[in-house]
Parts: sequence; C-alpha cells; structure tokens
Amino acid sequence: MKAEKPPSEAAMMAALASGEVILPPVDVAVLEREPSGRGTAGGVRADAVVAIRWDGREFRFAVECKGTSEPKELAAALDQAERAALGLELSPLVLVPYLPPARLEEIRARGASGIDLCGNGVVQVPGELFVYRTGAPNRFRDERLIKNVYRRNSSLVGRMLLLRPEYEAVGILHAELARRGGILELSTISKALSGLEADLIVERTPGRSWRLRRIRLLQPDKLLDLLEENYRPPNVRREFTGKTSLTEEELRSALEGWRVDAGRRVVGTGAGSVRAYAAMAREERQEFYCSDLPGLLDHLGDAVRQTERFANLRLFETADDFVYFDVRPGLLASPIQAYLELAAGDKRDRETAEQVRRLIMDELPLDRGAEGRDGSAGE
Repeated sequence: MKAEKPPSEAAMMAALASGEVILPPVDVAVLEREPSGRGTAGGVRADAVVAIRWDGREFRFAVECKGTSEPKELAAALDQAERAALGLELSPLVLVPYLPPARLEEIRARGASGIDLCGNGVVQVPGELFVYRTGAPNRFRDERLIKNVYRRNSSLVGRMLLLRPEYEAVGILHAELARRGGILELSTISKALSGLEADLIVERTPGRSWRLRRIRLLQPDKLLDLLEENYRPPNVRREFTGKTSLTEEELRSALEGWRVDAGRRVVGTGAGSVRAYAAMAREERQEFYCSDLPGLLDHLGDAVRQTERFANLRLFETADDFVYFDVRPGLLASPIQAYLELAAGDKRDRETAEQVRRLIMDELPLDRGAEGRDGSAGE
C-alpha cells in the first residue's frame, strides 16, 4: 500500500463530516462544527461535537482534531479535548491521522477516547460503552521525521545524549558527535532530535533560531530501552575466522597502527569489549569490526592464518558507522554498543548486559552543562 501524505486538520475535519471516519461496530456522526457559547471552558472550544451510536443508544463527545499522534502533541490534544468537553458536559475525544497501539493505550489509560483515519480507535464511556480496535496499518508517512531515530546511524544522536545529557545548541552536539567518530549531517541531527522530542525523550527550549535551542535529555532509561528494542546488528560484508600468533596487546597495537597509517576504521565488537565493562567469562577469541578486511589482512601478514580449528580471531567488515562511534582506548567498543549487542544475545549475555546498563546510567552526568565522559579514540 502506497503511503499517503499526512492530511491537514481541515481535511481531517472534512473527512469526519462526510462520514469517512469509521470505527465498527459504532457509527460516528458530526452534530456540530466548532460549537460556540457553552462549549468554551477556559477559552477552549471543541473542533466539533460528534454522536457515537451503538445498539440504539447515542453518546456525545467533544472532539479535538490534531494532525499528528506524536506523544507530546497527543497529550496536548487530550488536554484540549478534556477542557472543551468539560464546558460542554460531554466526553473528550481526539481525532488524529494514525493511532499506534502505544498511543491507544495512553488514551485508554487516561479515560478518554480517540479515533484515527485508518480504522483504529478506543471509545469509552465509563460503565456504558467500551470499543477498542487496533491493527489497521498507518496510511500516512511524515517525511519531515526520520523513520526510526533509535536504529542504525540515526541512533547516534540518542547515544550521544547518554554520554552528555545537555547541550547549549545543536551545533555543539554536532561537533561533539563528530569528535567521537559520528558521521551525521546537521539536518539529520535536527530531525532525530525532533523525533526524540516527540517521544518526550528530550526537551528543546526556545532560542533565537533552531540552531540555538538548548537540548536536554529527560528520560535516559526510556531512551536506552528504545535503543535496545530497535537495535539491529551491523551489515557484515565479509568476515574472517582464523588464528593469530600475536598476543592480545600485540594484536591491538598492530590494528591501531593500521588504523592510523591506512586511515581505516577498526574497533572491537561490543560483545568482544565486554570485559572492560562487566565481569563475564568469554572465549579467548578476539573479535573486531573493520572497514577494509583485505587491507587489514594484508597489513597483518603472516601473523594471521585462516582456520576454523582453534580459532582465536574473528574480523567482520562493515561500513555501518554506528559501530565505530565512541571508540575507547585499546580499540574497545563503547559501553553502549557493548550493552546493545549483549542485550540481543542469550540468557547469559542479557544478564551481563544489566551490569553494563548500570555502568552507563551510573556514569551519566547529572549536572547541567556537564562535559560528558571522554575516552574516545577518534581518528
């Protein structure tokens, strides 16, 4: 199904008035547009009054129409609907383009009602009516927002906020991210912040321009949860399994020399770096991501040979920037990358991941204007 352009609020109200908004088994009908007089509690006026009919009965709602269901805007729309409903002595209802399950649950828990243009909704009148429909796909896509700010390279903005939770301006975040090896355009960072702000993960206070808005992390635990939930492993183009005659220290020194001399990227995998952040017994096998596997093998020469038997070295070639972000001394992956890889592993890995999570949270600067943790090995 081809995604449609998100509708304007005027178009949404027109769809409501023409009977295009449906939520079986109830019927939805507009009784009045922008009711005046008695429906203005505290200066708030409903966009419409609708009747929802079922089994010969009719229930009336004050409607607030909103062109997005992002958490911040949805909460504001619910506030508006509730105030308008109070003046009209009706029940509150919001109308938005699309309501995913999480937003439906927020509306239900608040005791309000909400309907979208896709066929999802919750309608409730305590003790008299309860309708809950979900599962209809989103017909609309907002091109102003990044599809998923918690996955792959877009996740670097969230990861940066877990290292330093407050910035005076987006340009400072951009510079700090670049210093730690993050490769993102300023416009991409701004779009990612918009997504994080919509999910109430960060707040941006007003400034003279979008570049000068102060950025502050509000919910670090929720942010890490969403990074974990949306994590996907890097795309590996080639890999090498073999044996090296070098000690761990010698190998890391050789890899660091290649990184500097050849201008390539290399870093330990998150799981392979875990011993720096948690107590966990692992195989004596070293694992690294690199940007040029043939070039690295050529650099290591006779110090490595390919074999599955008693292998103690694995190399993975990937161009995904997020694995090379915030490289620590000794070519260790960042604790955030270590956490995300372990959290996606088996039971023992997940238990170890909890140790790394505590470390991430314990080291998160709580003071305003904190400079954040430093230890990157940038190029």
